[in-house]
Amino acid sequence: MMRKTLITGLSIFCIFLSRIFSFDIERIGTIEDIKYRGGVAGGPGKPVVFVVDEKIPELIIQNNRGNGNVYTITKGKLEQQGGCGLGMNYEGTYSKLGEYMIGGSSIDLLIYKNAKKIIDYAEQAAVSNGISFILKKGDGYIVYFVNSDGVPGAVDTDGKVYSSKEAMDYLKKYDPVKYEESSKRAAKLHLAVDFEENDALVWGQTYYSTVDILEKFYGESPYIVDNQIQYDVQGYGYQGGFYNKKYKSYLCIVSPEGNRINITPLRESSSILSTYDEGHYFSFSVYAGFGGNIYYYIAGDEYTEVFRIRRTWGEPDLYAMAVNGYTDDSYGKYVKETLAKMSRADMRILRNTVYVLYGCSFKSEDLKTYFDRQVWYSDEGKNAGEIKLPEERKQLVEMIQTAEKK
Repeated sequence: MMRKTLITGLSIFCIFLSRIFSFDIERIGTIEDIKYRGGVAGGPGKPVVFVVDEKIPELIIQNNRGNGNVYTITKGKLEQQGGCGLGMNYEGTYSKLGEYMIGGSSIDLLIYKNAKKIIDYAEQAAVSNGISFILKKGDGYIVYFVNSDGVPGAVDTDGKVYSSKEAMDYLKKYDPVKYEESSKRAAKLHLAVDFEENDALVWGQTYYSTVDILEKFYGESPYIVDNQIQYDVQGYGYQGGFYNKKYKSYLCIVSPEGNRINITPLRESSSILSTYDEGHYFSFSVYAGFGGNIYYYIAGDEYTEVFRIRRTWGEPDLYAMAVNGYTDDSYGKYVKETLAKMSRADMRILRNTVYVLYGCSFKSEDLKTYFDRQVWYSDEGKNAGEIKLPEERKQLVEMIQTAEKK
């Protein structure tokens, strides 16, 4: 969940040069009882809510009648676990963080706790660009976004709405080191004054703003259309969708520095899209996980297809690697290559991240400090010995332990 990006300084040619690379688009399942239904926009059965919890891993799709299905992703395939009524009637993609569901549509930023709506922030000028990122705040979370002028704001899971000054003040309090890094980044982007006056949202290396503002800022937009963008925790931006009457589909990935690193067509991987013409209808939604794994569905007249793309681009993300584990395929090749280049310190964090997915706590102060800051981490007081890992994650841990002994 998250939304928009980023950069400056370098030559315009280098900034917007696309590096096309390949990755696997996995068709992980087909759903027959949730679909677009009869080609009628908004007709009965159309998918409206899309939730992914990678730690389980679990996927929930709910239609516009309030009926939903729960699936686990086992060995790269969907396995239905039963029905589920989420009690959520707002269309959008949602991140699941413990008891909270956080997400929204193009006009609403929505926060639920145990299916009860905490906030519906429906000021379109402030949320049409989507969510920039989520941080921890007390026992809950604080959600950052920018308005149509690129000015930062935030809401938290207690229902408080923050001014731009309050939002930026919390960043400084939350992580003074990263705040200083962000200040230096803003200066490099010639945004130092805007940053200090709480008029520009820079966090880490990423400049979060609207597509229109970024296009003017760089002279060209790294994104395809003026639409919502999702972000992973590293600040990579993701935009997926369709444009023009030929149903051209795309997935666009942009680095935290603002470089467009990929545009991938999605039509060829879908049996629905590859056979559709202008006389048919479908719906589509994409979810970018905290580590950058991508999940999306395409709902046609007869069934819904669900896809996954595992993170293999940019700087390796330890959370995504822990979630995915090791599999004996092209992704497994990526894991082996990444581990071979990884420092012992990073291998230690990666190994522990696998167990952290299940709520482990730590005695080591450095690990506790590191994981307490991760938005996806919840300390449930467990220890590694009481956790039975699925095969993919077990194999990853064993590979790391072997590499650490070398």
